[in-house]
Amino acid sequence: IQTDPWGNLYQFLNMSTVVGNGQKRKDKNLVPLNTDYDLYSSGPDGQSVGPLTAAKSRDDIIRANNGGYVGKAEDY
Repeated sequence: IQTDPWGNLYQFLNMSTVVGNGQKRKDKNLVPLNTDYDLYSSGPDGQSVGPLTAAKSRDDIIRANNGGYVGKAEDY
C-alpha cells in the first residue's frame, strides 16, 4: 500500500461503485471533483473531510478534473 510523503495512506474512491454524490469529494460549489475516481492525500495534518472548503481539507493534495488538476486543495 502506497503512502504519501507524510506517511499517511492515499485515499481512493472508484466512482463506478458509488451511488449518488454523497461520498464524492466536492468543490466550493458542491460539484464532484471527478467523474472517474477520487485519489488524494490528506496532507501534512493527516486529516480530511469531503468538501474542499473545510479547514481540515485545505492542505490535502488532490486530483481533480479527471486528472486535469493535481495540487493543493486550497489552490483549486
